[in-house]
Amino acid sequence: MSSLLKQATLEAVFAPACVSVLGRHAGQGMLLARRMKLYPLNWLWLPAVLLCQCGAPQPPRCTSVPAASRVPTATLIGSARQSWQVLARAGSTHERAAAQTAYNAAVGKLFDQLRCGPGSWETRAAALGTRIARPDVRHADLDKIDALFPAALVNTAEFVTRRTTAGVGFPLVAWKKTTPVGTPRPPFLLPTGLPYPVTATLDFDANGPPVWHFVKRWLHDDTAVDARRETLAADWSAPNAFYWKMSNLDDLKIQNVLLPDRFSEETGLYFLQPYDPKKIPVVLIHGLVSCPDAFKTTINELAPEPWFRQHYQIWLYNYPTGNPWLFSSMRFRELMRQACAFARTKGDTRNLNQMVIIGHSMGGIIARSSVTTPGSAFYDAYFHEPLDQLKVSAKNRATICETTLYQPLPEPRRVVFLAVPHRGSPAAKMQIVVILSKLIQLPKRLSVNFLDTMVQTVGKVLDGNVTQPHVPTSINSLAPDDKTILALSRLPLPAGIAFHSIIGDRGKGDTPNSSDGVVPYASTHITPVTSEKIVPCNHSVPHCPATCEELKRILKLHLQDPRITSNL
Repeated sequence: MSSLLKQATLEAVFAPACVSVLGRHAGQGMLLARRMKLYPLNWLWLPAVLLCQCGAPQPPRCTSVPAASRVPTATLIGSARQSWQVLARAGSTHERAAAQTAYNAAVGKLFDQLRCGPGSWETRAAALGTRIARPDVRHADLDKIDALFPAALVNTAEFVTRRTTAGVGFPLVAWKKTTPVGTPRPPFLLPTGLPYPVTATLDFDANGPPVWHFVKRWLHDDTAVDARRETLAADWSAPNAFYWKMSNLDDLKIQNVLLPDRFSEETGLYFLQPYDPKKIPVVLIHGLVSCPDAFKTTINELAPEPWFRQHYQIWLYNYPTGNPWLFSSMRFRELMRQACAFARTKGDTRNLNQMVIIGHSMGGIIARSSVTTPGSAFYDAYFHEPLDQLKVSAKNRATICETTLYQPLPEPRRVVFLAVPHRGSPAAKMQIVVILSKLIQLPKRLSVNFLDTMVQTVGKVLDGNVTQPHVPTSINSLAPDDKTILALSRLPLPAGIAFHSIIGDRGKGDTPNSSDGVVPYASTHITPVTSEKIVPCNHSVPHCPATCEELKRILKLHLQDPRITSNL
């Protein structure tokens, strides 16, 4: 390929992606351009820099009551009270449905009056002739929330279906700020902020003013209307969509591939809610050129399910995907051991030890390798002599040991593979992909320390005839002939763990000669597994509706395991 053609190809591939992420990250984009030496693209940065002047996204604010909610407060409270009384007694389905609609509409307009204007929440509530319930395990503490706004204000067009639950109350999104990407924060906290579904109700008691209840909807499904229990309304898609409008994790996908060292500070495990020893962790691992937003559709489909919220909690693994998967697998195990050690300080560990891991594409390789005893398979792929005979520093010896001679994670009991290239992907051998791989700037820990180890042991490296040994990137390490892929493919799936495969077929229906467009069926198919499901989808399997339904089936099946049933 000529240098001119190579330049044009790189521009065609990366220019749209770079521009798409620069709205909030011009500085990082310029660094990326310099590293890639795509100077002819410099003119593309100007509109992005101008866009940056708009500032970071902010939660919806309200300084004046919307026109539709400028109804006399007494009128709205009277309507809500009357509807509340209808809901509190037995009546016809039609009558109760009409009362619920009227009640929710009145509460929504009253909430607009409550959230807009100066002063504290308590001051504004008193001005309406109401008060706010004290925060507790059921009710949100508004003083610890940075923003609280109607869920209806969030655009959820990225999801095929906006997942809601009909019921009493007005759905809200609560937003608690954390630190931005790249800034330290307490372990396991999502960067930027934490979004939560909250439902507002206005309860009426003859002995006092109406009381606002802001219920933690992810924990509680119903509320008392006098002596009756009513399902609380909810919007499950809004918090999910809002997080990805606020966070820039999903804007860094290209940089995370090409400059993994630059963005390695966000390698971590994130808990979507505070750890609960009564729930089973479901750990989601994304793939190449991706981030945890790969699972936002999956979460959108799981969150509305009461059985899922009751029994499961979600952990997300985020990592720069330019590193070879063997290194990312090592970091995953390190972080998982830290997270599990933290979890053990919180009480009973029986549910922790029933963990489920779901890995997409390269994330599935990380999952499989992390639960499998490697023996010397990975070590032998690189070295002829025993570890203690290598003339290397103690630091490099530790890195080699942690990467190739490790102990698997003991907690997982079930693993789900989503479009996983167990035998590599032919796409990794395409010329343009090989060129892109050469642009990846590996972190010093790999590109210097580990490479120095290999150079120092020339003659002991299996490819010792190579005069310029190199550490593979993530793309190289997914090639069908990569040494680590070949080593992993020879390792059996461990006993005691249930495995499932969900495999994409672009709709041609030609399995076993099918492909998801990136990985052929011959690579994604693995035995023995508890189940294998072919879904009509390309490589973006986590976004496929059939995948979400199969994951629900698998997670329900997991709850029926006798070892788990005794803990529920």
